[in-house]
Amino acid sequence: MQGSEPGGPVIRACVTALVALAVGLVALLWGCAAAGPGLGRPLLLALPAPFPPVRLLTPLIGLHLVGLCFGLGGATMLDFWILRWMREGAMPAEMERSFHFISKVVTMGIALLWISGLGFLGLYAIEAPEKLANPKLWAKVVVVAVLTVNGLLIHALVLPSVLRDVRRPMLDGVSRLAAGIFLVSGAVSGVSWYFAFALGLLREFNGRVSIGLLLALWGLGIVLATLGAFALRESLMRMAARRRARTVPNIEWVANRPGAPFSSVRLRRIPDGLMVPVRAAR
Repeated sequence: MQGSEPGGPVIRACVTALVALAVGLVALLWGCAAAGPGLGRPLLLALPAPFPPVRLLTPLIGLHLVGLCFGLGGATMLDFWILRWMREGAMPAEMERSFHFISKVVTMGIALLWISGLGFLGLYAIEAPEKLANPKLWAKVVVVAVLTVNGLLIHALVLPSVLRDVRRPMLDGVSRLAAGIFLVSGAVSGVSWYFAFALGLLREFNGRVSIGLLLALWGLGIVLATLGAFALRESLMRMAARRRARTVPNIEWVANRPGAPFSSVRLRRIPDGLMVPVRAAR
């Protein structure tokens, strides 16, 4: 890739700030939890008058929602671009930089989710320890952990080979192993993001659905999405082969009158932009 990636220094600065914030937040919460006397009482943040104090839970929810917007929104955008690339067979060259930039935005989203998620765990340990027994909470932790590891694998093993040239068909010249890893990791990413989103919405599942059942549903979704990704790729490859076959003109040799110096060629269909050489008679 030529030149620097857009927003690179800003992204790195934001990630550094988020990591520092995470360390400070976790240290504060677990320090409060170790103190003991505050158990069962909401932690409050004092605001300047005339504003009332707000619960520490409120900014954590805000961080979590921002991380969800960055992560889920960016991942969905990348998925749509990938589908377009697979369908059309090529993308503009500048899309390579956009892929890398949106990937960094998704990374920021995951970082925010971890910061706010660890904050939730610490806050629950102080205010309501019984919430830590919620199976849905730990199912979401497992899903986000797998999502994080999957993202690291995508950046380390998949993107360097897939994004070598976005102007050619996707996975063209990529080994079958790398192509398989790309499709499986894409299925894991898509299913995990929306499954974690659904777990956050479904408060009715709190304490009522086992972690085993939730993870089984998540695994089933990954299997179905993986099979669908492979089937879609095979279908698009067949469509591309048919398009290439239709660009070959159907040639029919027509006999000339006796004594003609050369034979005639009749093209039943000439594709747009095709140059047909014509040899003049001597």
